[in-house]
Amino acid sequence: MKDAAEYLGYLRALILRSSEVKHWHVVREEIQGSAGLLRYHLSLSNGDEVEVFERFEIVGGRAEVTKYSFHWQDAAGHLRKRWDNAGHHPEVPTHPHHLHEGEEGKVLPHHPVNIEDLLAFISG
Repeated sequence: MKDAAEYLGYLRALILRSSEVKHWHVVREEIQGSAGLLRYHLSLSNGDEVEVFERFEIVGGRAEVTKYSFHWQDAAGHLRKRWDNAGHHPEVPTHPHHLHEGEEGKVLPHHPVNIEDLLAFISG
């Protein structure tokens, strides 16, 4: 990746190729040279919804995600999973990276996640 615009184009292509994503739209995108952020809303073919947020910087030709949150809920609005790296669970061994699964109070350790990982999880 040479810059933030190229990374956003790459992510858009990944989303468009995903057979699980029925519709999606850009809520917010910002580019400042090699850094940027995005917020997308994905509607899945099974009726689920996913809110996607990443803040990133291109370093040495690679995207480094510095902040993220991927909130996946079912059609009824119940949380399936939310991966994020907010610092509000210092008790988790992978702090700040963690996973909320099934309910807000169920917090599990998890490795860092990006949009590519998210799309793989969704595809199952």
